[in-house]
Amino acid sequence: MRKTKIVATVGPSSQGPEVMRAMLQAGVNVLRVNCSHGTPDEHSATVHNARRVARDAGRSVALMFDTRGPEVRIQGLEAPILLEPDQEIVLGEGDLTVSHPGLADDVPVGARILLADGALELVALGKRHGGLRCRVLVGGILHPGKKVSVPSIALRLPVLSAEDIESLEMARALQVDYVALSFARSAQDVAGARCALGNDGPWILAKVELAEAVNNLEELVEAADGAMVARGDLAVELDPYQVPLVQRRLVRLCNTHGKPVVVATQMLESMITQPAPTRAEVADVAAAVWDGADAVMLSAETAIGQHPVGSVEVMGRAAMAAESDRQAMRIPGLQGDLVGEVPAAIAEAACRVAERARASAVICCTYSGWTARLVAAFRPSAPVVAATSREQVASRLEGIWGVCPVLIEEAQGTDELLAFSLSAARDKGLVHSGDRVVFTAGIPFLQAG
Repeated sequence: MRKTKIVATVGPSSQGPEVMRAMLQAGVNVLRVNCSHGTPDEHSATVHNARRVARDAGRSVALMFDTRGPEVRIQGLEAPILLEPDQEIVLGEGDLTVSHPGLADDVPVGARILLADGALELVALGKRHGGLRCRVLVGGILHPGKKVSVPSIALRLPVLSAEDIESLEMARALQVDYVALSFARSAQDVAGARCALGNDGPWILAKVELAEAVNNLEELVEAADGAMVARGDLAVELDPYQVPLVQRRLVRLCNTHGKPVVVATQMLESMITQPAPTRAEVADVAAAVWDGADAVMLSAETAIGQHPVGSVEVMGRAAMAAESDRQAMRIPGLQGDLVGEVPAAIAEAACRVAERARASAVICCTYSGWTARLVAAFRPSAPVVAATSREQVASRLEGIWGVCPVLIEEAQGTDELLAFSLSAARDKGLVHSGDRVVFTAGIPFLQAG
C-alpha cells in the first residue's frame, strides 16, 4: 500500500466529474483548488463536485484551498508580446501595467525583476511618471497575467488581500480541510489567517516561497498546522541550487513537530504534454519520499495538462517504488519537547511493537487526528488505521503519510471502541481474521499526584 499521499490540482483538465473520479481511483488523496485562478462560484462548485464524486466512490478525500497571496501580475495585456533583449519598457505606467500600483516606489534602481516565474529578466533603470523604467536582460514571449517577482525585495503588500479574505471565509464556510497560505513570512501572517478561519477551521499549511520565510522556518512551522515547499517561487527568490537544501530542512522540521509537509511544483512537469515522465522527474519524486514528505503535489500536470489521470498513476508508482527501499527512507521520529514526552513515547512504542510483532496495522482511535499523526511520524512499516467518528477528521487525515482513515460510530467505552475500529478496518480490507494489530487511542488519563 502506498503511504506517501498525492495532492492533485483541479483545473480545466480535471474539473469534470468523470476525470475527478478517475483521479481518485488512480490514488489522489487531496484535491487542491488554486484560488489564483477561477471565480468563487467555480471554487465552490469544485468542492461540491469533489465531495459528491468521493461519496459515490465510497471513500474520503481531503480538500485544499491555496490562497492567491500578495503577488504582482501583469495587467491589461490582451495578447502575448515579445520582449527583446536590451529593449526598454516601463512597468506600472505606459507599456505594461501591473496589479501593484506602488511597485515603482518599492523597487530600487538596479534591482532584478523577473517575469513569468523567471523566464524573462529585467533590470530597473529608474522611475518615470509613477512607473519603473526597465531594460530587458533576458527576453522572450510574455503572456497576459504572468507573475512579476522582485527577488529579495520586500514589496509593501498585505499578506491577506481582499480576495484572500474572501477565499478564507469560503474555506471556512465550505469546511475544506486545508488552506495553503501563500507567501507566508512569519508567525504573525499565520495568526492573521487563523483569525479569519477560526481556531476550529481548516488546517493551515504555510507555503515557503520567500527568502523571509526561509529565515523564519522554525516560527512558521510552530505557528502553522503544516507546511508546503513551493519550489517554483522559491527558486525565483533564492539561488535555485539552494532550493533542495530548504526542501530537506523544511521536511525534517515538520517531521519533528508531527505536522504534515507537502513537496510541490514541477514534479512531473513534462507530463503536461507528454504521456510519460522523464527519469529525472521520477528521481525527484523518490527524493521527496526518502526525505520524509507526507505528500507530493501535482500542479499544472492535472490542472491544465493533457494527461491528468496518467500523471496521478505515474506519481503513485514512483512513490511506491521509492517506499519499497526502507533503508533509503529517513525515519524521522518526533521531538518530545515539541509534542509532549508521554505522547511521543507511546507513539514510538506502538510502532516498535508493531515492527517486532509483524503486525498488519497500527489502529489509532482518535477524536482530533493527533494520535494518528504522532504514530505516523515514526513511519511504521504497517499502515496506520485512524478510526474516528468525525467525518472531517477522516478527510483531513487523508493528507498524512501512511494513515488510512475509517469512520466508526460513537463508542461507549474502550471495548466498544476496539470492536468498532476492528470492524471498520476489516470492512475496508485493511486487516483480516487472524492478523495481529497494535491498538492505541487518545484516551484521557489521570497523572499520579
